[in-house]
Amino acid sequence: MSKLTQKAIQNSFVKLLDSKPIDRITIKDITDDCGISRNTFYYHYADLPALVEELLTDNAEELMKAYPSIDSLEECLNVGAKYVLEMRRAANHIYHSSHRDIYERCLMNVLRRIVAEYFEIALPVSDFNEEEREILIDYYKCVCFGIIADWCNNGMREDYAETFRKLLTIRSRMLGMEFGSKFDQSS
Repeated sequence: MSKLTQKAIQNSFVKLLDSKPIDRITIKDITDDCGISRNTFYYHYADLPALVEELLTDNAEELMKAYPSIDSLEECLNVGAKYVLEMRRAANHIYHSSHRDIYERCLMNVLRRIVAEYFEIALPVSDFNEEEREILIDYYKCVCFGIIADWCNNGMREDYAETFRKLLTIRSRMLGMEFGSKFDQSS
């Protein structure tokens, strides 16, 4: 029963987020919408930020289960963007609110897990030691986060996948030029 109540609270919150910004949603709005008492709400959540964090974390867990193996950085970005788009209006209201830090922390956690999974598949363990792998994971997590944050700031356009693909193609060309010029200089 407890999980059902939590899900009802989350669903009411998301429904309310579709119609108004998070900073205008009260605990009373949520309890009235899902037909529970304030005490029941506080039994499950300490406050609104705790609800936001659990909602985002639960959605991230569902998303991670849906993508057990990632085989490209483009897919890392696409999965991160899908995470945002699943609750587009709600995500937009959270992103542009005083609770943005919770949203960013959850997105960072999702992206770290996705990038780490990608590197498990893409990088042979023998090529990099554990410290180097962690540095690469953190770097690409931050790159993906920055791209998605910029995308959120610019209205979360639906044509994001093509932009991500182009960006990664350009990045590959740039890295090839960088490494090519270094090799040319050493010969």
